[in-house]
Amino acid sequence: MSSWKRSFEATCRELEMARRKKQALDELLAKNRMSQPTYQHLLSSLEENIRHLEAHQRSLAQKMTKRVEELQRQIEIFRLLMANLEMRHVSREVMPETYEKNKRTLTLGLEATENELNQIRNALARVAP
Repeated sequence: MSSWKRSFEATCRELEMARRKKQALDELLAKNRMSQPTYQHLLSSLEENIRHLEAHQRSLAQKMTKRVEELQRQIEIFRLLMANLEMRHVSREVMPETYEKNKRTLTLGLEATENELNQIRNALARVAP
């Protein structure tokens, strides 16, 4: 699992938990199961935690967006290399064994890069406004 994914997933889980706690706190106050001073004390702590987590999530999203740009450039390079390999193969500049080995390597690299790109895009879509 990519390091961005672990951090992003953990932050999303923590943020969701903090929001559920805030909702539970609101419900307890509404049902008179908590005093207003206790509510205010707990609420300020929760809201600070939520702001911190949202800021961290935005920071991660910015880093992930930069990673998307890097991956898009890498995909372009892989495709260029594959096109060059195909051209060299058709013109019989490379041996068939070399062609197959390089094609396999480039294909695996391209697939891995596209997979990571899709994972990041899907993760970002979950938090996009």
